Amino acid sequence: MSAKPSVEVIIHPVCLRFRLDHDELVYFFSAHPDQQLDRMEQMLGIAPGDAPIFRTNLGFLPVASTVLIRGERTLLVDPGNHHIGSYSILWHALQGRGLGYDDIDAVVLTHGHSDHAAAVLQLQGKPWILGKGELDEMAAIEGAPIIAAKRQMMGPLTEIDSPTEIMAGVTALPTPGHTQGHISLIVDSDEGRVLIAGDQTMTRSEYVERQFSHWYGPAVLDQLNRSLDLVQGYRPDLVIPGHDRPFRP
Repeated sequence: MSAKPSVEVIIHPVCLRFRLDHDELVYFFSAHPDQQLDRMEQMLGIAPGDAPIFRTNLGFLPVASTVLIRGERTLLVDPGNHHIGSYSILWHALQGRGLGYDDIDAVVLTHGHSDHAAAVLQLQGKPWILGKGELDEMAAIEGAPIIAAKRQMMGPLTEIDSPTEIMAGVTALPTPGHTQGHISLIVDSDEGRVLIAGDQTMTRSEYVERQFSHWYGPAVLDQLNRSLDLVQGYRPDLVIPGHDRPFRP
């Protein structure tokens, strides 16, 4: 019987906020993930309905959880934002574990938002695993030509549209809500069952108390709750959210 895969967060999440004031950028930082997200917007008087999210004069520079899975293959989940890739943060995180980009067998994106996916360009030619329809979501934000160019840079594409074992002990699940093509991973690891949630569960309070962001409308909230029902049904021993520290529910 083969050994169970290991799971390790190799880059932990954090977030900076910034806004323009008298032609100068002013930065805001908080250690608590809930404060980094909706609470900081509330502190600054920003709420849905005031403006589209990208017109609110509140910038968002997030670092998401980057996860390494080692088993019969070595998988990198959510390689991170542009800065994580271009400033070799990801390279150093792997090097500290005796690995390089060449040692990654496949890249898994929980979804295509830039804080999770922009650093994929450091792993050109690698097989790419993401949810069915997520390329369309990415194209809507970045533009179809950019996504087409990224697609050409990457290796074979696997699109997940149903629960799929992507290697022994690792199952990818469609978990729509945050994006329509979002996926999460269930890993039966050497330390128990692990949920790599991506932004299906951005923070612990989303998982435990279902306190989702105020930017989600009713239809998306319905999807998020259905997806949360699904992953909670697996009874994970450890949850790795997209923008919070791992916790045991």
